[in-house]
Amino acid sequence: MNKHGSYQHILRALASDYFNYLSSIFPVMCASDEFHFMPRAKSAAGYYDQLDSLGPEEIKSCISTLKLFQTRFASLDPDEDDLEGRIDLEMLRNSIAGALLELETKASWSNNPLLYLKIAFIGLDHALGKPASGWDEVAHRTLARLDALSRLLKQASKNLQKVSITHGQASLLMIKDCREYLYLIKQTIPEALCTSFLPAIARAKEALEVFQRFVQTLPAVPDDHFAAPSLEDTLRNHFGCATELREILEIGRSEWEEAMIRLRSLQARIDPRKNWLRIYEEYYPEDAAGLDTFSLYARESERLRTFFRDHWFRTVEPGLPPEVAQTPAYLRSVRASASFSAAFSDDVREKSFFYITTQIEDSLGKKAQNILRGRLHREYRFLTAHETFPGHHLLDDNRRKIPNPVRSQIECPLFYEGWAYYAESLLTGYGYIHDPLDELVDARRSLWRAARCWIDVGTNTGELSAQDAVDLLMKTGYSRKEAGRHLARFRLNPGYQLCYTLGRHEIMKLKKLYETRMGQDRFHREMLTAGQLPFHLMEKRLQGLLPKNSNKVKR
Repeated sequence: MNKHGSYQHILRALASDYFNYLSSIFPVMCASDEFHFMPRAKSAAGYYDQLDSLGPEEIKSCISTLKLFQTRFASLDPDEDDLEGRIDLEMLRNSIAGALLELETKASWSNNPLLYLKIAFIGLDHALGKPASGWDEVAHRTLARLDALSRLLKQASKNLQKVSITHGQASLLMIKDCREYLYLIKQTIPEALCTSFLPAIARAKEALEVFQRFVQTLPAVPDDHFAAPSLEDTLRNHFGCATELREILEIGRSEWEEAMIRLRSLQARIDPRKNWLRIYEEYYPEDAAGLDTFSLYARESERLRTFFRDHWFRTVEPGLPPEVAQTPAYLRSVRASASFSAAFSDDVREKSFFYITTQIEDSLGKKAQNILRGRLHREYRFLTAHETFPGHHLLDDNRRKIPNPVRSQIECPLFYEGWAYYAESLLTGYGYIHDPLDELVDARRSLWRAARCWIDVGTNTGELSAQDAVDLLMKTGYSRKEAGRHLARFRLNPGYQLCYTLGRHEIMKLKKLYETRMGQDRFHREMLTAGQLPFHLMEKRLQGLLPKNSNKVKR
């Protein structure tokens, strides 16, 4: 074994210990894409009958163990010419930093009821739906998690001392949805198993009702009361991004201006008598008429899969489309109206899902329901590209196939969301759409992304006041009330909103440097199959793939 091989052996053995440890403590978080601060540790599939351990002493022990892993990884020093080893090491360091930011700095286990609800009900969904040898196995792990659900919510009642206004309100909405999900579970249980299942479901429902009463008594404090990790920490240590905040702010502002110029130009082409927002709101694509929402999105997923398989992604295996389905009841209040839920394992029986929410909270009224339907049909091409082909689904399908165990189990929000936003932009850039009205939809989505980036940086650095941020969101088409809700949600997760615009910006820089020298097909293949690398390392890797006489890149 050569020196590089010996180093890789040591690194991967330590990485395996890290993944196995986290999956044994947090099996639901490691098996779900809802928790971006945890790796997708494959060994979590061995714990579908257990829920995550969130007692204070267990959290304290976990933080100490993660810091020991951090020290051990810090002691490793690959050769300067071992780029692949340095990439793996940095990805592991970033992964541990993300877990520590969540567990120690943000300490969401001590202030966010949503964390417990998500773990409990995603865990139930996995127990019921992940591949199994038969109903006996499904019943065993589901009953075990139903029992563990009551213990988890009791632990939550001990851990939580106060809650942000936004998290408190969102938790009460989710509890209502979770109650409906428990009712729906009862409809799927074979009659022969009802004797054991119905009492377990009743106990879980009772625990949920007790937890609801507890959340209602928690002191609700303003969202900005909770000390969040600094934006610099999140970007550098978790996302592996060295871009300065002022530069990111300028990227967001520039994209805003570019989107506004596009919108005004398209407005003049389409109907100068109307403003662009009115044109957007009145648009209803003709080819969406006569189709229900799910058929529309399923058809578009297949169309995009075929188009990109035949153009510019010819050397990338597109895989099967995800199943288009109604967002599970328990996720309705915490997921966007269109979202992707990735398969966890390589088991061919396991599906990925493209979730669509077609029904919203009754209290929001008929007008809000019509707005949602209009948006889902107006933006269906871009939403489908973002979530399926060539966006999240294609990226995730290729990640799971990577032989390297580090890169197949670690996701990076900056790359993940940047790639999906880049995927949207290809519809216009590669000629998939031609109608100026669709171009206007694209420009409006760019304006929304730019606003999120600008607000994420601006409100965390003092460049924007809360009122400035609300005004910015209102210019993208939201009411004042909607804008306020969005802003409150953004503040609780600093750094994530900028991932779309900054990630796409970084991909476009690499595209400009390498696409013509590699060819479009190869550029996309390398981006999809290398793993979700920090962009400075992705650039070094792409540069190393070029012939020796092409290694110097002119900027």
